[in-house]
Amino acid sequence: MELTQRDARKLFLMQQGLLRDNEFGRGKKASIKAIQRLSYIQIDTISVINRAHEHVLYNRVGNYHPTHLEKLVQEREIFEYWSHAAAFLPFKNFRYSLPVMKGFRDTRQCNDKIKAEVLARIRSEGPLQSRNFVDTSGRKRGGWWEWKPAKRVLEHLFFSGELMVTRREGFQKVFDLAENVIPSFINTSEPTLEEWTRFIALGMIHALGVATEYDIGYAIPNIRRLSKIPLKNTLKNTLSELVAEGQLIEVDVQGRSCYTTEQLLGLLPVRSTRQIVRLLSPFDNVVINRRRTRELFDFEYLLECYVPAAKRKVGYFSQPLLYGDSFIGRLDAKAHRKHHQLQVKNLVLEPHVKIEDRLIQALANGIAKFAKDHDCDSLSFQRSTPTTLIGPLNTAVEKLL
Repeated sequence: MELTQRDARKLFLMQQGLLRDNEFGRGKKASIKAIQRLSYIQIDTISVINRAHEHVLYNRVGNYHPTHLEKLVQEREIFEYWSHAAAFLPFKNFRYSLPVMKGFRDTRQCNDKIKAEVLARIRSEGPLQSRNFVDTSGRKRGGWWEWKPAKRVLEHLFFSGELMVTRREGFQKVFDLAENVIPSFINTSEPTLEEWTRFIALGMIHALGVATEYDIGYAIPNIRRLSKIPLKNTLKNTLSELVAEGQLIEVDVQGRSCYTTEQLLGLLPVRSTRQIVRLLSPFDNVVINRRRTRELFDFEYLLECYVPAAKRKVGYFSQPLLYGDSFIGRLDAKAHRKHHQLQVKNLVLEPHVKIEDRLIQALANGIAKFAKDHDCDSLSFQRSTPTTLIGPLNTAVEKLL
């Protein structure tokens, strides 16, 4: 069976909650629905605009507020651990993190003396942060990456599942014993390798709508580096089994073999919301897999903060611009929170994009929403390609702020 690239895009964006406004509803309940559908949202420390996880939810929940995530952590609806990277995950899926935790324990070592001391202090004093432990090593550290011994042990205990993050204070992790964080109703039985790979396959299809084997197993290389669990070959066999059972079906998308379900195909055709351009986080689930972005959207995207300044084409924090079911450009911006100002350093549209009134208004709507979401009530433009875009766009945004 063949599926057009356009329909594959729409199916993907619909499942990601970006094709239509408020796909998950509104409020805190919509936030947990979004995380459950996506299977995870990445946590990242770069805060030129806002933290990645906040940005992801602002784009999917119309009235999202940072207190939603805080409450979901407090209510044990979500927890912090590892997916493709550091992430918030639904607590109902907790047991599927257990193999990684066990794999880490079995393949990594740490200082047993410091480990015993750290665990003893948390048992007696309650949740603690890294700063609560004094570095007695006497060693001068040359940078933030050279963690003090207790910090390394805390992270080891976190990855091994003996400690969990009970909350964050000033974005710093507060650790507690896992037994004090995991709700009593959560299933903590470790899945078999087959159960785990079936969970990954079905969960990723639910999150992505339609996906190649590479897309489904995108997080596996990082999981393997963390725990050395041989998932890749098992996943290939699992996909074949799910197809044989009729739970998945294979479709051809421009010569690429992909997987989806009959139920998801039944949702086609779907219409997109084109009144707004969405400014996505570089760590958004939609673009984090750069190969999929290139194959599905014909869009080459690079986060340029890791590129030497002289070689940057757009800017330090270039964000992809999604318009309906297409990527139309990139925007580099910085939020000056103290002054409530959004500084658009550079806006670059793809060469094929036609500049028309409807597009300018969609860009203005998206940029204005983005500014308001991040507590900015004024905006400045520095550069754009084409250069003629700044004038009419600036006028349109000013009317919205």
